[in-house]
Amino acid sequence: MAKTMLSSAIAAAMLMIITVTTAFAAPPVRIAVVPGGGSGMEQEVCDRIADRIQNNPSVEIGTVNPDWFAVVSIADKSDLMAQTTRVNGTITIKTRDGHIIDTISVQSNKQDFNLNPGVPAPMNKALVDSAVREVIGKLTERAIPPIETAVATEIETRDKIIQAHHLADDDKYDQSLELLMTITPKTPHFKGARELIAEFQMEQDALDLMNQAKANVRAGKNRQALVQLRAINRNSKRYRVAQGMISSLTRPVHTARRSSLPSPAASDQLKALAAQERALDLQRSAIQAQKAALIRKAK
Repeated sequence: MAKTMLSSAIAAAMLMIITVTTAFAAPPVRIAVVPGGGSGMEQEVCDRIADRIQNNPSVEIGTVNPDWFAVVSIADKSDLMAQTTRVNGTITIKTRDGHIIDTISVQSNKQDFNLNPGVPAPMNKALVDSAVREVIGKLTERAIPPIETAVATEIETRDKIIQAHHLADDDKYDQSLELLMTITPKTPHFKGARELIAEFQMEQDALDLMNQAKANVRAGKNRQALVQLRAINRNSKRYRVAQGMISSLTRPVHTARRSSLPSPAASDQLKALAAQERALDLQRSAIQAQKAALIRKAK
């Protein structure tokens, strides 16, 4: 019974770990493989590439809100005068906002024998078809490895950024910055990663200043604490807290200054009391003088 309960607990813990890992995992890369023109040659390459990469768990093929585009272009540059067939094929992998991830190009050249040099003649259809088939096959084969490599780099980068955000949420900025620094210019997220580095470095500085200020407050060094709190960047998530601490540290000083000076109403009352005291003194002096005069008469 105990073993069964232990096994259930382990299974539950493993399930929780898997669930958390899945929740934090990067989503697959959504790729739209599209022809650059309207030729059937391009569409065949698109279909072949889509069939090859759709089994990759890190890829989703779709044209609705894609992350990337793989644009296939094939151009026939046949020269009737020279009886030369040249077919160029290109695949451009780019992000939705136009960042070029990779470019794959192939070319096929075929030369036919011309019995009448300098005279245009119909191209050998079999020769042209052969060049087109060669470009379609080579373009597909050459495109798969770069796409899969780019996808792997993208997923790795997304995972790092997600993990860096979670570390930053727990104020573990050192680990977060160390992770972000490993993101290279090979990924379109490089600029964004550098911006995150600047943001998290600012938050790390703000956290350090906040901790130092709290330590100074506990030690009674309010002046040093105020300097540190005022140095916290206004873009930091700790800025409002810092402003609240500044208010609490400066409010007692202002109150003490105000309480040391009498208010206008209190000042008037003090003057009235002083006048009453002078009147009483005069009355007391007059009474004493009358008393002395009576004593003299009695003698």
